Amino acid sequence: MALILVSGAAVAQTRIVGDLPRKQAQPLETTPGLETEYGAVRASEGYRLRTILTRPGGAKGKLPAIFMTQAVSCGSLELPPESRSVMRQLPLRSGHVFIRVERAGTGDSEGPDCSALDYDTEVRHYREAFDQLTRHPWIDPARLVIYGSSLGSTTAPLVAQGKRVAGVAVQGGGALTYLERMIHFDRFYFERSGKFPPDEVHGRVLKSIRFNQAYLLDRKLPEQVEREQPDLKGVWASMRGTVEAPPHYGRPHAWHWQAADKNFLAAWTRIEAPILVLWGEHEQFEPRHGHQMIVDAVNALRPGTATFVAMPGIDHSLFRHASSYAAYRDEGGKIDREALIVPMLAWLKTIGSR
Repeated sequence: MALILVSGAAVAQTRIVGDLPRKQAQPLETTPGLETEYGAVRASEGYRLRTILTRPGGAKGKLPAIFMTQAVSCGSLELPPESRSVMRQLPLRSGHVFIRVERAGTGDSEGPDCSALDYDTEVRHYREAFDQLTRHPWIDPARLVIYGSSLGSTTAPLVAQGKRVAGVAVQGGGALTYLERMIHFDRFYFERSGKFPPDEVHGRVLKSIRFNQAYLLDRKLPEQVEREQPDLKGVWASMRGTVEAPPHYGRPHAWHWQAADKNFLAAWTRIEAPILVLWGEHEQFEPRHGHQMIVDAVNALRPGTATFVAMPGIDHSLFRHASSYAAYRDEGGKIDREALIVPMLAWLKTIGSR
């Protein structure tokens, strides 16, 4: 049974398909010019995950589609009415279906809370959802692109493994080892936040390297690391994402341990489809090298199939800033989604998923 809600005269249409109950308090999402469908896929554990699909209003037949893999934070992907998110702009302007899958325990999705969801399970859920959604009547399975945002840039190539994809695009993350990525998280924090004297950065980074190696590679709990190496006491609390979103960016330690096992660059080299990597000049987390290495490695194997786009003045959240330090401290930035949307639309057209 479908529940159809219409906002305005043929302006926006939203419907619920299937029997996954609504848990969210806010009204269903509507977007002028888009048709929105709330559905569900079933994970192999048996619980249902909410899907939110949008397509241009009045569209018929099977369309190319963009499947999104989400950033690390556990928030819902439902959009408030005032949002001009990339998740709204891309389907409006590309002619594609845009696919969102709410992680377990998030939004209407069933299952354990996202804060308890590990990395491998998250990737498997995306892969299961991907397979089920290739059969959706809106979607042309031959023209399905994966788009990874932030730490979703690490799951995107893993979701794509062995799948028929028309392309993979990522922004906000590259192919450094997870250990390197987290060390850079700390270095940028110590260097750019303004909370630490410059003459302390060197020592703090060295301790961060030691701590992260024991934590991520040896899979030791933070308290165990500090107990075994007393001179590292206080390092955990000084690292970004451990105090403001415990236990670590809001995800369990196992999530980070499993991510640290992954060979992201190897996964990228196995994707025989066009690749787009977008890097912001004032990126706060992973450096340019981590992004560029994807393109260099893929093009060495299949020349011309990977594209690198630098976004001058742009930070991780698509805000434009005067400097990397201003971006890190969130000083006077202005949102500029066009920096991502314009090259991504051009790339979608070039690869023929449009």
